[in-house]
Amino acid sequence: MRRMLGIGLLVGVLIGAGFTAVFRSNEALAQKNRDDAAWDYKVGTFSYNPGESITEEKRAALYERALKEHAAQGWEPVGSILSRDNVQTIGGGVTTRDTISFVAYRRKK
Repeated sequence: MRRMLGIGLLVGVLIGAGFTAVFRSNEALAQKNRDDAAWDYKVGTFSYNPGESITEEKRAALYERALKEHAAQGWEPVGSILSRDNVQTIGGGVTTRDTISFVAYRRKK
């Protein structure tokens, strides 16, 4: 009796595993639903030079204006792609520093 119960249980597990394998959703296919072809992309820059005689409030206003101009054209910022810091010494005495950030934008096609 125990042996029949064990065999029945084993058969049930194998059949259940077979149905699970057949009806299991394919995660890789579900991830392909994202349609990147529906977007246009472009890259813009923001620069910063601490040697400029401009206040932080004015600099923030310039960046905000640039974002609003892009938004008026339908572009939304996705994120920063690269930030580059550049330090140069000119003539052995003058050191300049600047930072450039490359920002990705996208909009619907």
